[in-house]
Amino acid sequence: MTQKIVAVLGMLVLAVSLLTWPQPGAAQGGVPDTYPPYQARYFPETGHSAVNWFLETWKNTPNALFVLGYPISEPFIEESFTEPGKFYRVQYFERAILEEHPENFGTQNNRYYILGRLLGRRLVEGREKEPPFQRVPDPGDGTWFAQTGHTLRDSPAPFRTFWLNNGGLEVFGYPLSEQFQERNQATGEIYWVQYFERQRMEWHPDEPDPRYRILLGLLGNEYRDLRHRNNPAFNYRPADQALPRQFIYGFNAHLYGQGTAWQDRNRVLQMSRDAGIYWIRQQVRWMDLHDRSGAIYWAELDNIVADANRQGVNLLLSVVAAPSWATANGSNGMPRRENFKDFAYFMGEMAKRYKGRVQAYQIWNEQNRACENGGDCARDGGVGGRVADASYYVDLLEVAYKAIKANDPMAIVVSGAPTSTETNNPNIALSDTSYMRSMASNPKFRTNVDAIGVHPGGHYNPPDTLWPDRPGPGPQWRTSREFYFRRIEDIRNVLVENGLADKQIWITEFGWATRNNTPGYEYGNSISFEQQAEWIVRAFQIGRREYAPWVGAMFLWNLNFAVPWRAQGNELHEQASFGVINGDWSPRPAWYAIQAMPKN
Repeated sequence: MTQKIVAVLGMLVLAVSLLTWPQPGAAQGGVPDTYPPYQARYFPETGHSAVNWFLETWKNTPNALFVLGYPISEPFIEESFTEPGKFYRVQYFERAILEEHPENFGTQNNRYYILGRLLGRRLVEGREKEPPFQRVPDPGDGTWFAQTGHTLRDSPAPFRTFWLNNGGLEVFGYPLSEQFQERNQATGEIYWVQYFERQRMEWHPDEPDPRYRILLGLLGNEYRDLRHRNNPAFNYRPADQALPRQFIYGFNAHLYGQGTAWQDRNRVLQMSRDAGIYWIRQQVRWMDLHDRSGAIYWAELDNIVADANRQGVNLLLSVVAAPSWATANGSNGMPRRENFKDFAYFMGEMAKRYKGRVQAYQIWNEQNRACENGGDCARDGGVGGRVADASYYVDLLEVAYKAIKANDPMAIVVSGAPTSTETNNPNIALSDTSYMRSMASNPKFRTNVDAIGVHPGGHYNPPDTLWPDRPGPGPQWRTSREFYFRRIEDIRNVLVENGLADKQIWITEFGWATRNNTPGYEYGNSISFEQQAEWIVRAFQIGRREYAPWVGAMFLWNLNFAVPWRAQGNELHEQASFGVINGDWSPRPAWYAIQAMPKN
């Protein structure tokens, strides 16, 4: 599990880090579950979030607020009025209805996974014999469409230019009428209008602001009022109730080492699948792949990605450890600011190479620990280094986020997860709540992260406990909230206080140690395999049933670290003790408990 910082008898108590994503399954009415990315942006103006692929479409639509408007519903399943008998997942916006088309996922870069409903067609039903809606031959003074027999022109209203500049055919569809004058039912005024498959344009030439001289119909609102007056999906929601509800169950796993006597990567992946877990978090060290010349040697990572894809397992790659040539002191902490461009290049090349095959990237790990920035986290509980300012980390996150999105817009970017601690010494660690507060208050943070990584405590405390109201059994690792799984609630409060209630948390490491011989992890010697199994399942239940939707993913620390530690002659190392399979590959009670655990 994550290496936790605790001052006990002058020693640092710590643990490690790694991540996964669920397979779409059958949902209501036979409609498959939505595909990732799972994301949300909340709009208090309407009390709804644009979510998942609907948000992706909104972000990629020119002048989205003007063309689509704010979201006015949560996603729900609805029968198509253009294809009766077919059902789709839809989300309503003020000016449009967007629907998911699972049959188009995975083709043409998912360009047609989200389509706008043909609301304009619906509006003109029964008006086909009116002169403006009757087909005309090509008049030769505009852009005429044989598909519908109508013309786009800029006279008297400049609808053609507006159509071309704001998404064209994909956003508006073909014209269904010529330009004509019509009375606006809301105002009683008469305007030049033109109908399209997905919209209606209206010209207001006397509007002082040229941006608002062409207005689009509030067709989403109109159809809602016509069909959905009592549908709870349209009810106003506070930010924390307007998040995507899909949930990711994952393992941290060790996938490197194929070719050694102890490793069998396909067996690791199969054991994850057999437990019902389809996400794995794998740590990747930048220093191992990128040399000073600029060359990148992907080596075994190519095989890891290929094997995971072959077995249908999703990947979260946690990228850490700069090459010594990119740091100020020759260590392997965060890069110098002048080497941010090298990190951006590396992350961009990784996203380009693994586009569509690696689902998520996490930028750094436990950045509130000194040893993660120039020290050695594997020695004596973590030594050396110095914690980088949160603002420095956010700047690093920003360049990585932009590089990843430029090469794979669908990849999820997760922020590095501060480790749970109340230590406040920059040569050791800084409080996770304080560090997260500094991250969350930085305006750059919101726009450069899709999900927020968090590593809560655990120690010798069952997952339902929390200091001081419901403390663990003690006597040690009891009197600070840093020792508890429910520390996650403190982090959530920090995010809410800083206006980030609509950002999901991903718990990228959690778990409980068992019997081990590592100083600082003595609490594990009081936890049986059976207790470990019980507490892990209960933590997953809390995350799914009580914390969702503001928690969207949980990655257990860990699946198989006992296997390499046994090969090194120390199956009682603390990393091995957190695992759910033994060094001989036999499952522990926790593995069976996870396998049996409902995951809906």
